[in-house]
Amino acid sequence: MRIDWLEDLVALLDTGSVVEAAAARNISQSAFSRRIQALENLMDVALIDRETKPNRPVAALRNQEQQVRQAVLHQRHLIKQIQIESRSGSRLVVVACQHAITTSLGPPIVKMVSSLGKAHVRLRSANLDECEMLLMTGQADFSVTYRLPGESGSGPNAMIEETHIADERLIPVYAADRMDDLRKRLGVGELEIIAYPPDVFLGMSMNKHVLPAVESRAAVTVVAETALTLAAMQMARAGIGVAWVPEALVSSDVSEGRLRDLSDTLDDLRMQIVGKRRLDNVQDLHAPIWEELSEFLEPRVS
Repeated sequence: MRIDWLEDLVALLDTGSVVEAAAARNISQSAFSRRIQALENLMDVALIDRETKPNRPVAALRNQEQQVRQAVLHQRHLIKQIQIESRSGSRLVVVACQHAITTSLGPPIVKMVSSLGKAHVRLRSANLDECEMLLMTGQADFSVTYRLPGESGSGPNAMIEETHIADERLIPVYAADRMDDLRKRLGVGELEIIAYPPDVFLGMSMNKHVLPAVESRAAVTVVAETALTLAAMQMARAGIGVAWVPEALVSSDVSEGRLRDLSDTLDDLRMQIVGKRRLDNVQDLHAPIWEELSEFLEPRVS
């Protein structure tokens, strides 16, 4: 189906009326009505309930709203890929990464994909649910996300292939030059931390698997909250509070003495980094990328 037809339907769903949809599409009401009538003739189905005033989308169209919107996104993505490849001669490869993985592993992922051929890499940073949606709707060729050992994510899917990329730890860190202050507070059973929002993956995982054990040993006070692991690391470096951040992100700060790894005192969180691709989106360029992605990193957790 032509993308302009789909966009007409989206405008109709967005506004709920022919008059407002025509304005949103920047054409006259009569011209918009003729386009809808032509589409109705092609599909042999009514798309507008003409018994209501103002005319509104029929229930069957409203019930398929999500699929219509996904079809528009898919066609826009396809058009963009064709434009990039025709103008530059390079192939567009879209990788959806969880925010924390984008920060810690984004550059080597882009470098790896780019080195395998004439590829233009678009790294989409999103939360876990958004990464899965981008992959399922064809807006991403691959996704790279976290998973806790023993958990199956969104469940088995015959259309999705998975690969274990690496193991990762979320480790507690604090400013190395402020350790005396931290020891004093822990000595009296107090701990100030940087937390993640409870509705994001790291926040939910921390609340479920780490904080209960920590709170059994000290009275925990959340002094700041952020969804960004890089911001949490910087606040820990400033001595604001203890932050749990991916080991890959802080390895240089720990080795160079700016941050202290507190895994021997406070609990860490072991995770897996998982790559996914759709089995119906296997292009010639994707095979070597998938092979390299599957062997991308040596596991860091024994």
